[in-house]
Amino acid sequence: MRKIATITVLLAFAAPAVAEDVEQRLDRLEDLLDGRGLAELVRDVERIKRENRELRGDIESLDRQVRRLQERQREHYADLDDRLRELQERGLAQEQEQVPIPDLDGPDSEASEEDADAGELYQAAFRQLGDGLYEDAREGFRDVLDADPDSDYAANAVYWIAETYYAERDFEAAGEHFERVIDDYGDSDKVPDARLKLGYIAFEEDRLEDAREKLEAVQEEHPDSTAANLAQQRVAEIRRLLPDDE
Repeated sequence: MRKIATITVLLAFAAPAVAEDVEQRLDRLEDLLDGRGLAELVRDVERIKRENRELRGDIESLDRQVRRLQERQREHYADLDDRLRELQERGLAQEQEQVPIPDLDGPDSEASEEDADAGELYQAAFRQLGDGLYEDAREGFRDVLDADPDSDYAANAVYWIAETYYAERDFEAAGEHFERVIDDYGDSDKVPDARLKLGYIAFEEDRLEDAREKLEAVQEEHPDSTAANLAQQRVAEIRRLLPDDE
């Protein structure tokens, strides 16, 4: 009985202290929730949410850019493959239809010495182009221009120099030579193709509005050309990339 009484006395003294400690803890917790602590917590949560939204937006933007770059890369290689396949299938024959190359070995050839030299150089350079030897072909076409800058092969030589740069993705040099075809050889059959490639270059450089304008100009100015059909296809692609375009 004496032990029970002792415990009872101790509990009587301890209970108020425990209750007071619990009450103090509850008060501090309420202060934390009701005061500055809760406000800071809310601000932290809102900040984290905002940063997550910004990061999600950045990721989506980067994802769109990557998809666009991948699509353009595929377009570039597809265009290059088509061009090389066309060169291999059509070969030198089609070039001869546009720019008659004299029979350099024929006994009845009436070609001038300059035309003969330019024609021979042109044939050699074109073969190198068909083999994918861009630098060699480029030098060969420059030799054509050096041999006779006013020959029937000059416009085509400048155009194919531009194509070698385009194949190597040197768009600045390619653009300069495509412009030269247009400016210096306005009557050439290569003008529509040169205009088309200037539109392609703008597309590759992500100047979509400029690319669309250039390609639409090809359609308007050369409606019956193969270049116009190719321009139409690329314009349709640009419109898919610019969904808000009217």
